[in-house]
Amino acid sequence: MDEKELKSLKKELMSRIDKKSKLQIEKVERYINLVSIFYLLDKSIKEQGVMTVTTNGSQSFTKANPALAEKSKINASLISLYKDLSLDSSPSPTSVSDDKSKSDLI
Repeated sequence: MDEKELKSLKKELMSRIDKKSKLQIEKVERYINLVSIFYLLDKSIKEQGVMTVTTNGSQSFTKANPALAEKSKINASLISLYKDLSLDSSPSPTSVSDDKSKSDLI
């Protein structure tokens, strides 16, 4: 995610919070920081691959890129912060007017 997209995301989040609350502003700042780190880890994974080769003396073995675990932790933190900002309310479902758009699994 480039700087322009991060600024756009921050602007959107700031429009949804109480700007008088320093705590809410701090949470948005942390959220943006975590998003930035998330995409830096993504870039690292793309460059180094999902699996990495570790050499320890004469031994060499393949293991999962540690950035994968970190990315998962940051994702959990992002979800938690998003909920903490009370932004997790989803839009109300729209009514279905014809049978063609209903799921066949129902």
